[in-house]
Amino acid sequence: MQIFTQLPHSTLEVSAGTIAGLPDERLRRLADYWFARRSGNSVPARATIDPIDFPALLPNILLIERVIQDGTDRYRFRLTGTDIARYTGRELTGRFLNDVVPADYHDYVRQMNRVALGQRRPVYSSSLYHDKGDFVNAITYRLIMPLTSGTADGEPDLLFVCQFWQRRAEPGPWHGDWRSVTPEIRVIEAAA
Repeated sequence: MQIFTQLPHSTLEVSAGTIAGLPDERLRRLADYWFARRSGNSVPARATIDPIDFPALLPNILLIERVIQDGTDRYRFRLTGTDIARYTGRELTGRFLNDVVPADYHDYVRQMNRVALGQRRPVYSSSLYHDKGDFVNAITYRLIMPLTSGTADGEPDLLFVCQFWQRRAEPGPWHGDWRSVTPEIRVIEAAA
């Protein structure tokens, strides 16, 4: 077995995508759910998201809070599903993103978060997954959906994330040579 040690090098290019173009039915249903909770073009409030509506996805759910410290965005995990903890090998709840992922991968994840918050739309992303040992052990893909916590300005300050992993021997949406995987970030638009 070949072990890949190269961290993702991303140009941080962002493209457009559609719900129908999401490679996993679970993410398509969750994107529809998020768009159904919008009022006009606004971002849904956290209070409109009810976990009872998607119990099978709870192990793969993250709730992340944007915290601005000294003019810099930081991201704190407020809730971490059990599959997230299992795949990452640690409980993330209460920890900051930059404390749990390698620096290069942190830049990529932070960019996805910024795009979701700035565009006020869900963002789909896929990449090789690098753990703290900086070696690739899976492909990961996720849907990042901005939410508001109910602040007066209505600006999104939370991220509702559903994330999955596919290891080499596991079935899933990815087929092919892992060395050809490049990180992608797509802003998802509502179905027409």
